[in-house]
Amino acid sequence: MASKRTSIIIFAVFFLTKSLFSQEIINLSPENRYFYSIDLNKATGDHRILVELTVPEMSEELVEFHFPKIVPGTYAIYNFGRFISDLKAFDSEGNLLAAEKLDTNRWKISSGGNLHKVSFWVSDTYHSNVKPAVFEPVGSCIDSGKVFVLNNYCLFGYFNGYKEIPFTISVTKPLGFYGTTSLPLVQTDENNDVYTAKNYFELHDNPILYTIPDTASAMVVNTKVMLSVYSPNKKVNASYLIKHTKELFEAQGKYLGGTLPAERYSILVYMYTGASKSGSAGALEHFKSTTLSYPEIPNENFVEPFKDIVAHEFFHIVTPLTIHSKEIHDFDFINPKMSRHLWLYEGSTEYYAHHAQVKFGIISLEQFLKKIQRKIFVSSLYFNDTLPFTELSKGALDIHKPQYINVYAKGALISMCIDLYLLKLSGGKYGLQNLKSSLAEMYGPDKPFDDEELFDVISRLTYPEVRDFFREYVEDHEKLPYKEFLSYAGFEFYEKMEREVPSMIGAGVESDSAGRLMVTELREFGKTLKLQAGDIIYSVNGTELSIINFYKYSDEFSSKVKDGDEVTVVVLRKNKNGEMKKKTLKANTFLVKITDQFVILPAKNPTAEQLEIRKAWINK
Repeated sequence: MASKRTSIIIFAVFFLTKSLFSQEIINLSPENRYFYSIDLNKATGDHRILVELTVPEMSEELVEFHFPKIVPGTYAIYNFGRFISDLKAFDSEGNLLAAEKLDTNRWKISSGGNLHKVSFWVSDTYHSNVKPAVFEPVGSCIDSGKVFVLNNYCLFGYFNGYKEIPFTISVTKPLGFYGTTSLPLVQTDENNDVYTAKNYFELHDNPILYTIPDTASAMVVNTKVMLSVYSPNKKVNASYLIKHTKELFEAQGKYLGGTLPAERYSILVYMYTGASKSGSAGALEHFKSTTLSYPEIPNENFVEPFKDIVAHEFFHIVTPLTIHSKEIHDFDFINPKMSRHLWLYEGSTEYYAHHAQVKFGIISLEQFLKKIQRKIFVSSLYFNDTLPFTELSKGALDIHKPQYINVYAKGALISMCIDLYLLKLSGGKYGLQNLKSSLAEMYGPDKPFDDEELFDVISRLTYPEVRDFFREYVEDHEKLPYKEFLSYAGFEFYEKMEREVPSMIGAGVESDSAGRLMVTELREFGKTLKLQAGDIIYSVNGTELSIINFYKYSDEFSSKVKDGDEVTVVVLRKNKNGEMKKKTLKANTFLVKITDQFVILPAKNPTAEQLEIRKAWINK
């Protein structure tokens, strides 16, 4: 095998042919490391790219080269080795070494101690027909001349037993392209960027978006938030999003106490036309960044879902960046072990996203209560509400995978209830925000907690009764008593409540593969409008609708439209040739009775104690 010195010299010579700053790379670090290089200019038309690796110093006769089976934050098996092909291994003289594929994600290389270089081709996931599809924010996009979304674990593997040594990544980029990432950038010019990572975890956790730059930034207390947007038809731009999200960022900074654990946070936005391969839209959190994939819609329509997504993902800067268990700290990319505490990682983060907004006036109390109502509705009627949440967490990859989405509903509700309970026990002096601050001081990014001990630790930090809360409502089968916990802050909870509202479309709808609203059944007002089964609801009273904004607009409609008002519904309907054509339908609406479930309303005569806790809870 080539010596470490020889490897560094060869690597340096490679860069001397490409740029004038390569001499500094020789002195980048004396330690043993991986040296990766990719040339985005040489990406193929079928969405593939060649990756080359000068390997770290290893003495084993046989070594294993791995790509992740799963990555943190996804709770799904993706097997990223599926997208790797034509892997070859070479010694320092360019001779081929034997490389055997052991399974989807692992290769065995007979190095004889002489392994020097590995090369392989990577196919992107955004355009792949390989099933199951990869949720786009988790995957990679190699779209030559347009955009590159590089979740680094899709492109760069590691050797078993050598996960903890540093990585250097060299990217040759198209002229005029800019790379946005939170990964440390140590060298750059108009043609090349060079990044470093202290280990594979840091490398995998910092995606990069390369495209013609559309960027904007904002300071959130001590953290610079960088936003980069790829919008193929320029319907969305970064400056608009930052301008309309600045107030939210400021509220989040205040909510987290004025100091954040990262100097830089990157939000990478990829917008697409048509349907995505996965059929989904959304985001994936990383410790210091977020990747977001979404249908391309105009700025003014995108800004609200963008704010909701960013409000959630940004709060992951606390969990799991600052507070996490050993299962995350020492993550096994091939044989992962799940933590018991999805209520903390995803649940409390989702709760924070809404709680911060109501506490600092970004959304109204009514809007906040509607969001809580919907989460109770989803958790109670669509999922197993008595499944212990610790069991759901441990089995999220397999036995309880169908229940995973409930972490965003019941997980948030658990966090709300423990927040209210802590405020009740402390007389409004100590809530969930205080608890997470205490845990951050006790642990921090480099000190994970023991998964089995967390509830006992929280009990010692707060009150003995809190241990009973976790035992009954998180580890056992008991349903959360929403009526009891909401009453602490002076709110009434009703399982059912009837009311009359103006009918909006008078039809049952479901989402198609593109997120559009398809009519499935007609009710009285739908018949008056002359809707037809199979119609796609395009707009109501001029507002374009999809599954993303349907429920929010329904609330706005019922509060603004009165009995007898004319309603204009534009639908997409197949003509005789099978083509979808717009058709405008109009009718005067009328009141219909509906039954709301899980209604939350302020108590008519709250006590002084309830008002004090309400003030501490939501600043109202």
